[in-house]
Order: sequence, then structure tokens, then C-alpha cells
Amino acid sequence: MQQYYDYMDKTNDEMPLYLFDKHFASKSSKLASDYEVPSYFSEDLFQVLDDDRPDFKWLIIGPARSGSSFHKDPNCTSAWNALVTGRKKWIMFPPDVVPPGVVASDDGLHVATSVSIIEWFLNFYEAAREEGECQPRECVVEAGEVIFVPRGWWHLVVNLEESVAITQNYVSRANLKQVLEYIEKPELVSGCPVEQRGTLHARFRSALGDRKPALLESVE
Repeated sequence: MQQYYDYMDKTNDEMPLYLFDKHFASKSSKLASDYEVPSYFSEDLFQVLDDDRPDFKWLIIGPARSGSSFHKDPNCTSAWNALVTGRKKWIMFPPDVVPPGVVASDDGLHVATSVSIIEWFLNFYEAAREEGECQPRECVVEAGEVIFVPRGWWHLVVNLEESVAITQNYVSRANLKQVLEYIEKPELVSGCPVEQRGTLHARFRSALGDRKPALLESVE
């Protein structure tokens, strides 16, 4: 970690390395206990899988200019992102509007962009804001604020200054039906070992049937 901090202090890279740590909670119980999931996002139905659930929470650290290019979050989950320090610029498009400069396969498995985050702002940002009904939703998130990312929404994030955030992906009853449909296709599943991807749908449905049968019945 110290090596990365040294890199952050010295980098002049156009697109600096962005650190995602999915094991932070297991490595530091104190850090894990320093925050609570906001009440709005407390329902997380993947919890029925206990430790066999896909990856879902990360500590994210990055210097100014680092960030994530356009993508949709894994397994059709929704997410919340809480900024501890710094400032983040978010650009979001609805699920059915592929952002300009992005090429995506119909199933969403393959996403390609020929430009960096900075190049996207230089080449596409102003035009995207003038596209009428296809205009992006955008905001700057400040330290202490939380942003909600609905399932299937395209989003790009760039750190305007050195930033630390915590994020979690989750399944609620609002997107349960879509998640079940999505993870029926093993090739679309991510966040768990390859050998478990083909069984995620069956395991999740079975666990829901055991622990939340009425809820499962309501979406089938």
C-alpha cells in the first residue's frame, strides 16, 4: 500500500492507476466496522448465499485523473458509492442509451472504447450534453456524500482530486427479477470463480426458496 501512496504523490500519468481492494474488510476488521450500510440500501438479497456470494464491496483509492471508463455494474446489481475524501465527477446514461464513443455487444458482455477518460471529455462530452433526450445525468460528489447507481446504468467516474471511497453492489426486491434473469447466463456472471459461475443462478434461487420463499414466488 505504501508503494501505491508513493505512486499517487508522484504520478503525472494522464490516466493514473486506480486501486480497488475487495479484501479490505477481511484485512482490517476495524476499517470494516467504521461504516454502516446506508438504510436505503440495507436489503441485500445476495446475503442468502453467505460467503458464496459474488464480490460486492470495495475500498477504492485514486489520485486526481484516475477513474473508471464507461461500464455497467456486474450481475445486473445496483450499487451505492460513499465518498470518504476527495471529489468525484460522475457521468451516467440510462441502460438503453449507449454512451457516445462506446461500442457494446447486445448482451453487454463486451464493451470497448477507443479513448481514455480525459479524451472522452475532450471529444464527446459537450456533444453528449446537447443530445436532447440522450443527455447524460451528471454530478460532482463531495466528501461525505453517497451516490446511488441503478442496475444497468452506464457510468463513468473520474477523480477530480485524491479520493477514497467505499462502494457496495447489492440485490433488492426492486431488481431481483432482473438479476435472476441475468445470471441464468453463466457467460455474463462475474465476481466469483469461473467454476462457480454456471451454478450461481441455481444456488441463489435455491437459497431464496429456503429463506425467502414468498419473495421468490413474487418474481416468478
